[in-house]
Amino acid sequence: MSKVKIAAIQILKEETKEKNLQKAFKLAKEAVNKEVDVLCFPEKWNIKNGDPLKDSEDENGPSIKCLERIASENGVYVLGGSIWENQEKSYYNTSRLFDRNGNCIGIHKKIHLYKFEKMIFTPGTLLEPCKTEFGKVGMTICFDLAFPEVSRILTLKGADIIFNPAFISSSGIENWHIYLKARTLENRIPIVAVNAVSNERGETWPGSSLITDFKEGYESPSKLELTKASNKEEIIIANLNLDYTRKIREIRLSERSEIDKKIFENLKFDKMNQT
Repeated sequence: MSKVKIAAIQILKEETKEKNLQKAFKLAKEAVNKEVDVLCFPEKWNIKNGDPLKDSEDENGPSIKCLERIASENGVYVLGGSIWENQEKSYYNTSRLFDRNGNCIGIHKKIHLYKFEKMIFTPGTLLEPCKTEFGKVGMTICFDLAFPEVSRILTLKGADIIFNPAFISSSGIENWHIYLKARTLENRIPIVAVNAVSNERGETWPGSSLITDFKEGYESPSKLELTKASNKEEIIIANLNLDYTRKIREIRLSERSEIDKKIFENLKFDKMNQT
């Protein structure tokens, strides 16, 4: 399967978790009616404001069960944005990938914690693509993508697509879009980046989700194909030809110098391979 249809669900957050779960299910149904293969939600889509110590869930919590149900009842892959999880008395900002049967087949714990998150959450230590029927999926959360090593490691480990659920306020949108385009060009890999629409803590979160891909027929230089969202609740959809991006990625990676390769191969990634 070389082509995959992706839906990025830019949710307008409600005041309660229950209402957000109901809305997520409704929007997922709308996306499924357009015959998509994968749904992606934003970071912290299930809670408006909230307290990580009180609102974190275990693996049997209502948000994870909602995502399992969306996947299994609709027969689609679901990249569950991210939610706050409580695992063995530690707190994580966690993204889960569910297959068409609702089974969790991949977990990414946010590695690069932003501002207040450092006081509460434990950073993840695993950076490994997840196998699916259409290729390998690289999982990141928001601030992870600000660091070029993350997407490069995922790419060199065979990722065919990278997801970046995020929670970006108005002041950070421009930088976020620059990072997304740069990481896509650096690695010749499509990125699905999803933001929420909300007003929290005196700031505005304006959506502006972005799917970055490549126009076919342009190998050198490659040309970006951008699917953009507005600042309102909506679903954006992109058809990705992963065979084409594999082709241009192979060309780009083969152009690295021997010095590049030696330096990268000598770096130690032990911490990125711990479970």
